[in-house]
Amino acid sequence: MQSLLKGKIDSAKAMHTYVIAVITAGAVVFGAALFQLPFRNLDVSFLILAACTVGLGSRITLPIPRFKSHISVSDTFIFLTLLLYGGEAAIILAAIEAFVSSKRFCTKYSTIFFNSATLAISTATVVLVLRIIGITSEGQLHGHAEQMRDFVIALSLIALTQFLMNTSIAAIFDSLKQGIPLWTTWKEKYIWTFFSYFVGAAAAGLLIQLVDYTGFGVVFAAFPVMLFVFLTYRMYLQNVEMSIKQAEQAEQYASVLEQRTLALRESEERFRSAFNYAPIGIALVSPSGKWLKVNRALCGILGYTAAEFKELKFESVIFAEDLGQTLLKIGELLSGQIQSYQNEQRFIHKSGRTVWTYWSVSAASEASSENSDMIFQIQDITDRKIAEEKLLYEASHDSLTGLPNRAMFMTRLTEALQNTRSNSGHQVSVLFIDLDRFKYVNDSLGHVIGDELLESISKRLRECMRPSDIVARLGGDEFTILVEGDYDHVEVTRIAERIQQKFSIPFNIRGHVIYSSASIGILHASERHSTSEEMMRDADTAMYQAKRAGKARHEVFNDDMHAAAKETLQLETDLRHAVANKEFSVVYQPIFALGSNEIMGVEALARWDHPVYGHIPPSKFIPLAEEIGWIDTLGEQIFRTACTDIAEIHDELPATTPIKLSVNLSCRQFGAAEIVSNLKNILTETGFPAMRLKLEITESIFFEYQERAVAMLGQLRELGIDIDIDDFGTGHSS
Repeated sequence: MQSLLKGKIDSAKAMHTYVIAVITAGAVVFGAALFQLPFRNLDVSFLILAACTVGLGSRITLPIPRFKSHISVSDTFIFLTLLLYGGEAAIILAAIEAFVSSKRFCTKYSTIFFNSATLAISTATVVLVLRIIGITSEGQLHGHAEQMRDFVIALSLIALTQFLMNTSIAAIFDSLKQGIPLWTTWKEKYIWTFFSYFVGAAAAGLLIQLVDYTGFGVVFAAFPVMLFVFLTYRMYLQNVEMSIKQAEQAEQYASVLEQRTLALRESEERFRSAFNYAPIGIALVSPSGKWLKVNRALCGILGYTAAEFKELKFESVIFAEDLGQTLLKIGELLSGQIQSYQNEQRFIHKSGRTVWTYWSVSAASEASSENSDMIFQIQDITDRKIAEEKLLYEASHDSLTGLPNRAMFMTRLTEALQNTRSNSGHQVSVLFIDLDRFKYVNDSLGHVIGDELLESISKRLRECMRPSDIVARLGGDEFTILVEGDYDHVEVTRIAERIQQKFSIPFNIRGHVIYSSASIGILHASERHSTSEEMMRDADTAMYQAKRAGKARHEVFNDDMHAAAKETLQLETDLRHAVANKEFSVVYQPIFALGSNEIMGVEALARWDHPVYGHIPPSKFIPLAEEIGWIDTLGEQIFRTACTDIAEIHDELPATTPIKLSVNLSCRQFGAAEIVSNLKNILTETGFPAMRLKLEITESIFFEYQERAVAMLGQLRELGIDIDIDDFGTGHSS
């Protein structure tokens, strides 16, 4: 960019320097001519000739047809002045004539002086050439008989020298200004002007001959003659130019017509080829519905041949359910109400199958004409529709069971809830189903068996529903059933009972006999349920109430459950704060020997005094801690406190007094792999002897964790810790 800018600046400087040089040279030439002008030879005739040259001659120009040049009368009179009055007079007259002529079309004085200097320099060069070759006498310049050869040479040199100098100076200027090579500029713009110089020199030679034979008056007579010749010739040139233009236009019109005819023929060929070989189906159909023309693609899409199409009407291949709307749109198109119509349209294939298409219909001519044919453009989108339906199905159904998924169920539940607002007789109920102990199946038999069990369960759930009900899998081992319409609430309860009856029959999965049950929460929509999320919340609450009540049962949601759920939610938050702030206390229940009535040990019991609800029993906060995942932290706090307290008592008792510390461990605590190491660390930190510790567990540990629980209990026994199974028979028995 910088180099380009620098080049332009250098070119502008060179052009400016050149203009100054030409103007300076022209001024020197003009001054020298004025200094050497033979005033004694000038007469009134010269003044009249100069006035006519400057005033009239420069205005009379004749364009040369077919060439970028013109013939100027002023050139003739300047050359005549050179022949009659000498070179100095011609130089001065040429400079003055160029100055006056330039002022007519230019206001920039540098250009005016440049043009004037150019004419002065070129005319001076002509004078110099004539003097060098020795053609200066009156006989040579006037063409006397004995010197006619020199006269012809003089005229030729005048024309050639003036042409070369004048065009060279101008070409150099254009070359510097436009950055074009000098030869290219001169050849393209100036070489054609030689003819005007030749005519001017020839006319001057003719006039000098007439002056010598008839006197100077012939020059004055030449002006009106030249004027009439100019006007006549200009009109002639205009007629010639007009004829040439008309001929050229006629040729252009003929050429354009030929090109358009050829283009139309090619367009027809291209249209025919595009119609026949288009990748989409295209057809021309009459207003009555008759197929007039069909392409190959349409034959392939619908299975009919072109001949078979012409025997049909388009209504016969439209899918029956779509025909009414289709005919309505066709009528609007033919009546001019619409310009075109696009839609996804179902057609009937010759084989009878449904073909999904993207269909575009437009009028072949004016849409307002009821007699206009129609253009059908039909693109087969069957594969795309199948893919879309598959994606839609996958997005709205569970991949394992094929049941509707959570998203689809919530959409249908929202729609059902909206229907209850517009129809007071429309009811909505939800059954929230959670499988009991399904995790044990996955852990013991593997996920493949678990997945097959879920498939079998989904089939049994379908058998329990009414035809209008919807069963969905929310995920994992959770299912829901949507019941809507006009029914009695007892019917919903019967659905839950049928589910329990179906689940009482064992499942046989790959040789494994598996018993399953479900906890079911039932919710009947009421005015307080404004969203589907609120309904699912309360149904879930009822389901958890069924689980707490012993599983394998159903519970119907009521307001007490809602209050209990709110209280549980608050207790969850408070329990987290209580564990974090170590607000739980430990009380010790003594264990007596019945025979001696002596204290054999103590059992550590956790207590929680809530600031609002007061005493919260362990049967309430222990399951809650298990549910929210804080049982490990809470259990370690209780264990650490108990070991610390009883260790202090041991220090005060005789060594022979064997007092055992009994601590309850939750089943969920065995889910943590580090429980053994954590207990060991606490014993080390508190200094409590392991042989004085007894851990009380429930038998459900063996059912839930099986081999893992056995291994952990073995490690605890190796430490010297006693293990007791508490509440035997109240948990799970195998």
